Amino acid sequence: MEGYVFDIRHYSVHDGPGIRTAVFMKGCPLHCHWCHNPESQEMMPVEVVKSKSIGEKLIQMPEIIGKKMSPEQVVQEVLKSRVFFEESGGGVTFTGGEPLMQPDFLLDTIKLMKQYNVHVALDTCGYAQPAHYNEVISAVDLVLFDLKHTDSEWHRENTGVALEPVLRNLKSKAQAEKPIVIRVPLIPGFNMFEPVYSEMADILNELPGLQQIDLLPYHHIASHKYTRLGLENKMKGVKEPDKEEVDLAFDFFKAKGLKVTIGG
Repeated sequence: MEGYVFDIRHYSVHDGPGIRTAVFMKGCPLHCHWCHNPESQEMMPVEVVKSKSIGEKLIQMPEIIGKKMSPEQVVQEVLKSRVFFEESGGGVTFTGGEPLMQPDFLLDTIKLMKQYNVHVALDTCGYAQPAHYNEVISAVDLVLFDLKHTDSEWHRENTGVALEPVLRNLKSKAQAEKPIVIRVPLIPGFNMFEPVYSEMADILNELPGLQQIDLLPYHHIASHKYTRLGLENKMKGVKEPDKEEVDLAFDFFKAKGLKVTIGG
């Protein structure tokens, strides 16, 4: 069996506890307007033109984003950082894209990874078939779950998919048995409103395994990717949240008795 991966990054400190290796998998059922990895949305590898300046000369070279890998190849690459996992309490995080778009490949890779006693985290948007979600969740050690909104219409309009399957998986029995970190992207004009925060807090306070909430303020760092991929940047002109706006969200969730961090 093989799956599609577009990057493997060692020494990550923002994708779970300790020093980690992040495996970025291709394919995502969502098309969020603010997506920071638009190159992940399509399952198949895509070709882009990479520009590099050398002095006054501009060199353009084709680049393929994404490649097929076997579970064994992924594990072999991840284990290059095993010593850092052991020293820091880290491990591997499967992210993307949405890893659950490739459930069989993902599960086989996780099972092989666990043979080496490596801590496994899954970064997911939660939009997946219940059977796939439950099976994969049961195999990992930690879930990093993106919660973007509490209103179905707003969710569908800005991500392309319904909210109900996301909440169903978030509240599932399998999820209740696992530690979970909720990641909330702070998107101006979309979810940065106290009524949304309040509804989120009500949902989160009912999660048995909740460890903390990571607030992820929107930024423009991925803008150049849309140009390279020839995609429309629907966030063009949208300002990044300022410190006061982020602090307001932080204080709101903290006042609800929740452990909160900014930036993960």
